[in-house]
Amino acid sequence: MGLRKNNLKAVPAKEEPKSLHERYPELSDDHESQPPTVIKKEEGEGPWIVSYADLMTLLMGFFAMMYSMSKPDVAKLEQAKKANTERFGGHYEEPYKDLENALKKTLKANGLEKQVQIESGYDGVTMTFTGTLFFESGDFHVKEEAVNIVNKLAGTIQKDAKGYNIKIEGHTDSAPISHPIIASNWELSGLRAARIAQLFETNGFARKQLSMIGMGDTKPIVPNENTDGTPNLENRSKNRRVVIKVFKEVTE
Repeated sequence: MGLRKNNLKAVPAKEEPKSLHERYPELSDDHESQPPTVIKKEEGEGPWIVSYADLMTLLMGFFAMMYSMSKPDVAKLEQAKKANTERFGGHYEEPYKDLENALKKTLKANGLEKQVQIESGYDGVTMTFTGTLFFESGDFHVKEEAVNIVNKLAGTIQKDAKGYNIKIEGHTDSAPISHPIIASNWELSGLRAARIAQLFETNGFARKQLSMIGMGDTKPIVPNENTDGTPNLENRSKNRRVVIKVFKEVTE
Protein backbone atom coordinates (compact mmCIF):
# COMPACT_ATOMS: atom_id res chain seq x y z
CA MET A 1 0.00 0.00 0.00
CA GLY A 2 1.57 3.29 -1.01
CA LEU A 3 1.98 6.36 1.17
CA ARG A 4 -0.38 9.15 0.58
CA LYS A 5 1.02 12.64 0.15
CA ASN A 6 -1.37 14.11 2.72
CA ASN A 7 0.08 11.93 5.50
CA LEU A 8 3.56 13.33 5.16
CA LYS A 9 4.68 15.79 7.90
CA ALA A 10 7.35 18.38 7.44
CA VAL A 11 10.36 18.00 9.68
CA PRO A 12 11.48 21.41 11.02
CA ALA A 13 14.95 22.37 10.09
CA LYS A 14 17.49 22.29 12.90
CA GLU A 15 18.14 25.77 14.24
CA GLU A 16 21.62 27.05 14.33
CA PRO A 17 22.87 27.56 17.88
CA LYS A 18 22.83 31.18 18.97
CA SER A 19 26.06 32.88 19.74
CA LEU A 20 26.98 33.88 23.27
CA HIS A 21 26.41 37.49 22.34
CA GLU A 22 22.88 36.72 21.20
CA ARG A 23 22.08 34.61 24.23
CA TYR A 24 23.67 37.03 26.66
CA PRO A 25 23.45 40.49 25.22
CA GLU A 26 24.76 41.99 28.43
CA LEU A 27 28.17 40.64 27.63
CA SER A 28 30.51 42.85 25.69
CA ASP A 29 32.18 41.72 22.54
CA ASP A 30 35.42 41.26 24.44
CA HIS A 31 33.88 38.48 26.52
CA GLU A 32 31.96 36.77 23.74
CA SER A 33 34.08 33.66 23.99
CA GLN A 34 33.57 33.32 27.75
CA PRO A 35 30.54 31.94 29.54
CA PRO A 36 28.55 34.38 31.61
CA THR A 37 29.44 34.88 35.22
CA VAL A 38 26.61 33.69 37.37
CA ILE A 39 26.55 35.32 40.81
CA LYS A 40 24.93 33.12 43.37
CA LYS A 41 23.50 34.64 46.51
CA GLU A 42 24.95 32.79 49.45
CA GLU A 43 22.64 31.84 52.24
CA GLY A 44 23.96 33.45 55.44
CA GLU A 45 22.66 33.40 59.04
CA GLY A 46 20.15 36.05 58.19
CA PRO A 47 19.21 39.24 60.00
CA TRP A 48 18.52 37.43 63.27
CA ILE A 49 22.25 37.20 64.03
CA VAL A 50 22.39 40.99 64.33
CA SER A 51 19.58 41.04 66.88
CA TYR A 52 21.22 38.18 68.78
CA ALA A 53 24.54 40.03 68.93
CA ASP A 54 22.79 43.17 70.17
CA LEU A 55 21.04 41.17 72.87
CA MET A 56 24.32 39.63 74.06
CA THR A 57 25.94 43.06 74.18
CA LEU A 58 23.08 44.45 76.26
CA LEU A 59 23.25 41.51 78.66
CA MET A 60 27.00 41.92 79.08
CA GLY A 61 26.53 45.60 79.84
CA PHE A 62 23.73 44.85 82.30
CA PHE A 63 25.72 42.30 84.30
CA ALA A 64 28.82 44.53 84.26
CA MET A 65 26.73 47.36 85.71
CA MET A 66 25.22 45.10 88.37
CA TYR A 67 28.66 43.84 89.37
CA SER A 68 30.04 47.37 89.61
CA MET A 69 27.17 48.33 91.96
CA SER A 70 27.56 45.31 94.20
CA LYS A 71 29.94 44.93 97.12
CA PRO A 72 31.88 41.73 97.57
CA ASP A 73 31.15 39.56 100.59
CA VAL A 74 34.40 39.90 102.54
CA ALA A 75 33.67 36.93 104.80
CA LYS A 76 33.03 34.56 101.90
CA LEU A 77 36.09 35.79 100.03
CA GLU A 78 38.31 35.21 103.05
CA GLN A 79 36.79 31.79 103.68
CA ALA A 80 37.53 30.79 100.10
CA LYS A 81 41.06 32.17 100.41
CA LYS A 82 41.62 30.20 103.63
CA ALA A 83 40.28 26.97 102.13
CA ASN A 84 42.43 27.27 99.00
CA THR A 85 45.55 28.14 100.97
CA GLU A 86 45.18 25.19 103.33
CA ARG A 87 44.30 22.84 100.47
CA PHE A 88 47.60 23.55 98.77
CA GLY A 89 49.60 23.27 101.98
CA GLY A 90 50.07 26.99 102.57
CA HIS A 91 49.75 29.01 105.76
CA TYR A 92 46.70 31.23 105.99
CA GLU A 93 47.08 34.49 107.90
CA GLU A 94 43.97 36.13 109.28
CA PRO A 95 43.64 39.62 107.78
CA TYR A 96 43.35 41.56 111.07
CA LYS A 97 45.22 39.33 113.49
CA ASP A 98 48.35 41.50 113.67
CA LEU A 99 46.25 44.59 114.41
CA GLU A 100 44.32 42.71 117.10
CA ASN A 101 47.58 41.69 118.80
CA ALA A 102 48.92 45.25 118.63
CA LEU A 103 45.76 46.67 120.21
CA LYS A 104 45.77 43.98 122.90
CA LYS A 105 49.34 44.91 123.72
CA THR A 106 48.34 48.56 124.12
CA LEU A 107 45.41 47.68 126.37
CA LYS A 108 47.52 45.33 128.47
CA ALA A 109 50.15 48.04 128.96
CA ASN A 110 47.39 50.18 130.49
CA GLY A 111 45.94 47.39 132.63
CA LEU A 112 42.69 47.22 130.64
CA GLU A 113 42.89 43.75 129.13
CA LYS A 114 40.18 42.50 131.50
CA GLN A 115 37.85 45.44 130.98
CA VAL A 116 37.86 45.43 127.20
CA GLN A 117 36.71 42.60 124.97
CA ILE A 118 38.64 42.57 121.71
CA GLU A 119 38.38 40.19 118.79
CA SER A 120 39.14 40.15 115.09
CA GLY A 121 37.25 38.65 112.19
CA TYR A 122 37.12 38.74 108.43
CA ASP A 123 35.70 42.26 108.50
CA GLY A 124 37.87 44.00 111.10
CA VAL A 125 38.84 44.31 114.78
CA THR A 126 36.11 45.03 117.33
CA MET A 127 36.74 46.46 120.81
CA THR A 128 33.92 46.55 123.36
CA PHE A 129 34.25 48.86 126.39
CA THR A 130 31.58 48.06 128.98
CA GLY A 131 30.39 49.63 132.21
CA THR A 132 31.44 53.11 133.25
CA LEU A 133 34.91 52.95 131.71
CA PHE A 134 34.17 55.80 129.29
CA PHE A 135 31.15 57.56 130.81
CA GLU A 136 29.37 57.94 134.11
CA SER A 137 25.84 56.57 134.20
CA GLY A 138 23.48 58.86 132.30
CA ASP A 139 26.30 61.20 131.23
CA PHE A 140 27.95 61.89 127.86
CA HIS A 141 31.19 63.56 129.00
CA VAL A 142 34.22 61.34 128.35
CA LYS A 143 36.26 60.49 131.43
CA GLU A 144 39.85 61.68 131.54
CA GLU A 145 41.03 58.08 131.79
CA ALA A 146 39.04 57.21 128.66
CA VAL A 147 40.60 60.12 126.77
CA ASN A 148 44.07 58.73 127.50
CA ILE A 149 42.99 55.25 126.40
CA VAL A 150 41.57 56.50 123.10
CA ASN A 151 44.69 58.56 122.44
CA LYS A 152 46.93 55.51 122.86
CA LEU A 153 44.66 53.27 120.79
CA ALA A 154 44.58 55.91 118.06
CA GLY A 155 48.37 55.97 118.01
CA THR A 156 48.51 52.19 117.61
CA ILE A 157 45.98 52.24 114.80
CA GLN A 158 47.80 55.04 112.99
CA LYS A 159 51.03 53.04 113.25
CA ASP A 160 49.77 49.55 112.35
CA ALA A 161 46.68 50.31 110.25
CA LYS A 162 47.10 53.78 108.79
CA GLY A 163 44.21 54.75 106.54
CA TYR A 164 41.78 52.27 108.11
CA ASN A 165 38.25 53.33 109.03
CA ILE A 166 36.72 53.48 112.49
CA LYS A 167 33.09 52.96 113.40
CA ILE A 168 31.86 53.87 116.90
CA GLU A 169 28.63 52.48 118.36
CA GLY A 170 27.02 53.88 121.48
CA HIS A 171 24.78 51.59 123.57
CA THR A 172 22.73 52.19 126.71
CA ASP A 173 20.69 50.09 129.11
CA SER A 174 16.91 50.29 129.31
CA ALA A 175 16.72 52.63 132.31
CA PRO A 176 14.66 55.74 131.51
CA ILE A 177 16.59 58.97 131.02
CA SER A 178 16.18 61.76 133.55
CA HIS A 179 18.22 64.64 132.18
CA PRO A 180 17.44 68.32 131.55
CA ILE A 181 18.93 68.19 128.04
CA ILE A 182 18.92 64.54 126.90
CA ALA A 183 15.43 63.31 126.12
CA SER A 184 16.01 59.58 125.46
CA ASN A 185 18.50 56.74 125.30
CA TRP A 186 18.72 57.33 121.55
CA GLU A 187 20.19 60.77 122.14
CA LEU A 188 22.46 59.59 124.93
CA SER A 189 23.97 56.78 122.89
CA GLY A 190 24.43 59.06 119.87
CA LEU A 191 26.15 61.76 121.94
CA ARG A 192 28.51 59.22 123.46
CA ALA A 193 29.49 57.82 120.08
CA ALA A 194 29.99 61.34 118.72
CA ARG A 195 32.30 62.28 121.61
CA ILE A 196 34.53 59.26 120.95
CA ALA A 197 34.58 60.07 117.23
CA GLN A 198 35.77 63.59 118.08
CA LEU A 199 38.67 62.14 120.08
CA PHE A 200 39.83 60.14 117.07
CA GLU A 201 39.53 63.23 114.90
CA THR A 202 41.79 65.19 117.26
CA ASN A 203 44.31 62.34 116.87
CA GLY A 204 44.66 62.95 113.15
CA PHE A 205 41.91 60.76 111.67
CA ALA A 206 40.07 62.28 108.73
CA ARG A 207 36.33 62.67 109.02
CA LYS A 208 35.75 60.37 106.07
CA GLN A 209 37.44 57.61 108.09
CA LEU A 210 35.02 57.99 110.98
CA SER A 211 31.40 57.00 111.42
CA MET A 212 29.22 56.80 114.50
CA ILE A 213 25.80 55.48 115.39
CA GLY A 214 23.60 55.60 118.47
CA MET A 215 21.91 52.27 119.14
CA GLY A 216 20.09 53.28 122.33
CA ASP A 217 18.92 50.22 124.27
CA THR A 218 17.91 48.27 121.15
CA LYS A 219 20.89 45.85 121.10
CA PRO A 220 21.40 44.50 124.63
CA ILE A 221 23.92 41.69 124.98
CA VAL A 222 22.22 40.43 128.18
CA PRO A 223 18.72 40.99 129.62
CA ASN A 224 18.28 44.31 131.42
CA GLU A 225 15.72 42.87 133.85
CA ASN A 226 15.46 39.74 135.90
CA THR A 227 12.73 37.17 135.25
CA ASP A 228 10.53 38.86 137.87
CA GLY A 229 10.84 42.23 136.09
CA THR A 230 13.23 43.85 138.54
CA PRO A 231 16.33 45.63 137.16
CA ASN A 232 19.46 43.54 136.80
CA LEU A 233 22.15 46.09 137.66
CA GLU A 234 25.06 43.87 136.64
CA ASN A 235 23.57 43.19 133.23
CA ARG A 236 22.68 46.84 132.72
CA SER A 237 26.30 47.71 133.34
CA LYS A 238 27.31 45.32 130.56
CA ASN A 239 24.75 46.76 128.16
CA ARG A 240 26.05 50.31 128.74
CA ARG A 241 28.94 50.03 126.37
CA VAL A 242 30.92 51.64 123.57
CA VAL A 243 31.95 49.49 120.61
CA ILE A 244 34.85 50.60 118.41
CA LYS A 245 35.41 48.75 115.16
CA VAL A 246 38.54 49.19 113.02
CA PHE A 247 38.38 47.97 109.44
CA LYS A 248 39.75 48.53 105.99
CA GLU A 249 37.40 49.86 103.34
CA VAL A 250 36.62 47.20 100.72
CA THR A 251 37.57 48.32 97.24
CA GLU A 252 35.93 46.72 94.18
